[in-house]
Amino acid sequence: MPPILILGLTGQVGDALDTTALPAPAIALSRQADPGPRPGVAWARADLVDYQGGGPFDAVLSFGPLDALASALSEGRLRARHVVALSSTSRWTKSGSPDVRERALAARLADAERMVEGLQARSGGFATLLRPTLVWGAGRDATVSRVAGWARRWPLLALPVTAPGRRQPVHVGDLAAVALRALSLGRGASGAHDLPGGEALAFGLMLRRSVAAAAPACRVLPLPWRPLAALGRGLGSGALARLGEDLVFDAGPARDTLGWAPRGFAPGAHELVRPGAPPA
Repeated sequence: MPPILILGLTGQVGDALDTTALPAPAIALSRQADPGPRPGVAWARADLVDYQGGGPFDAVLSFGPLDALASALSEGRLRARHVVALSSTSRWTKSGSPDVRERALAARLADAERMVEGLQARSGGFATLLRPTLVWGAGRDATVSRVAGWARRWPLLALPVTAPGRRQPVHVGDLAAVALRALSLGRGASGAHDLPGGEALAFGLMLRRSVAAAAPACRVLPLPWRPLAALGRGLGSGALARLGEDLVFDAGPARDTLGWAPRGFAPGAHELVRPGAPPA
């Protein structure tokens, strides 16, 4: 049994993981028949939902859904001394959303975090939970890369580029690197850590930079953000309702514990467009 199990290696953060830097051989689960070679990793075709060959492992590195991981641990299908898993600051930012689905997501994350930490503590192990803010860098996110995709298709794009609510986008490469760092720190990395990006900037400025990087020829038509935010509150759209809200977190605790030193938001086109996408 390899010492490390990796979940979600084909996702946007898993794609950024330098598997040559893993401290030990690993096995990775995938529903795909052949995801392609990754140094130091052997693939196992399986779904965590019904995976039964779960350990004990020295470590589990999870980039997949946290509630599925919590269920596997709770049911005894997965056992590990150290669990390093992605959660999200959505646990905090969406708990009061006007969107019932976002509130449910926040509740699931909170429940899964408590379950993972509690199960690990009772088994004599420990857990590191990584809560990134808005993730970008692989062209696969649902915010800046989606806007970049629109800009590449349309010569004129209407966006709320004056929206002042600050965001701290965090790069997939920084998340993958800090996950490896948590593995190396072992019990010293225990706990849940908010992971903001290296720059706090207005939502509208984040959109402008995304369009400029992905499709410089696209013209942006400013949309007034206040009516959109009011509309979002009325219609139950959390994303619109938060246009004027600062979603900002303190990087100090993660810096002190994990050496967290993320980059700012200065995207290149390749970081906002999925590989293989047609040219603009």
